[in-house]
Amino acid sequence: MIFIETTKNGSSREAVKTAARLGFYTVLFTEKEKLLEQRKEFPDIMQMVHFNKMTEDLIRQQIIELQEQGKIIKTIISFVDPFVSLAAQLSNELCKSNISVEALKIMEDKTETRRALKENATTPKFEVFQPVDNISTFIKKEHKFPLIVKSPMSKASKDVYLVKNRYELRKIMKKFLRIYPDQQILLEEYLDGPQYLVEVLVHKGKINIVAIFKQEITKELKFIVTGYAVQLNVKDDLYKKLSSTVESIMNDLKVANAACHLEIRNVNGNWKLIEINPRISGGAMNRMIEEAFGINLVEETIKLYLGDEPNVDRKHEKHLYTHYITINSVGRLLKVTGKKRAANEPGVREVYIKSRKKAVIRPPISMGHRYGYVMATGETLDEAKENALNAFKKIKFYIEPLSEEI
Repeated sequence: MIFIETTKNGSSREAVKTAARLGFYTVLFTEKEKLLEQRKEFPDIMQMVHFNKMTEDLIRQQIIELQEQGKIIKTIISFVDPFVSLAAQLSNELCKSNISVEALKIMEDKTETRRALKENATTPKFEVFQPVDNISTFIKKEHKFPLIVKSPMSKASKDVYLVKNRYELRKIMKKFLRIYPDQQILLEEYLDGPQYLVEVLVHKGKINIVAIFKQEITKELKFIVTGYAVQLNVKDDLYKKLSSTVESIMNDLKVANAACHLEIRNVNGNWKLIEINPRISGGAMNRMIEEAFGINLVEETIKLYLGDEPNVDRKHEKHLYTHYITINSVGRLLKVTGKKRAANEPGVREVYIKSRKKAVIRPPISMGHRYGYVMATGETLDEAKENALNAFKKIKFYIEPLSEEI
């Protein structure tokens, strides 16, 4: 089984571990030199192939080499942007998978997603700036502020900005054009309301809502999700409306076989799509779903790619809350204490600290600047959240201050 890219921890990493547990010979294609340097930390990856820059042609060449070595490739899969649709395309072509590649391609590009769902009631007002357009003319147009400005390829809240006036709009757009001169810029109306994450697995056209999480969003430098509360007792009318909303989006994108997740806001009783991504959410998502419902979603996604029938029936239901750790200052990490004490607190299912000693840590401007999490269960959702936050208070980060320019 070939995996195109992985993170060191989180859903994509667990997918590789799951494949190894299922008895597959796992091959990882990666651009990350650090993974090769830390090779001993990945015993479940049987073969690691490094690329200076992954292209479709180079990937195809490497696949041929593996086949010439006598390896029978059962599937090619990725849980990491921007390789999800490419892996699905290759798997369909070489392994007779039947994944909805065109839908995945649309999901990988936020501008294409908005265009494909233009007539869907969940789509907010949006506008696309072309890099050949005149920026001054564009900014002088009538805009209703505040606006969300984002790169179509943004992920993990990177390259997503809230702008409140023309001055901020010009500043952010010029920054985008400097960094991504050939890329479109997406502008959307700002939507206010509680935000939910919905994990979806579609098999032969049957849409399965696997899990719903209410997200706690911290707005400091950026919009960063710092809390995930699993929703067990979704009100019937709310769930019905959400379910029909998800169904309308999947139908409009023509999704027949795929895994994806939606971030969606309830704005004055109406569901509005913030974004959709062609894979399970990263970070602790797979672990959260496993703890809450007994479903290993990366395993069921692998089954989908293999042409087997996934099973997303819940084995149990538990109230669960995960609190993500962020830091409010810039510094070099000296040490972290309290992890064991936190792990021994009531209801705690997992404590994970991402950062290593001497790593530079900083206030979050993307989801990548979350430095760990505490996951806890409880008799109620409030208790689960209280358990997670009480455990988090036991953890202390000791940092050596650095200049803000870092």
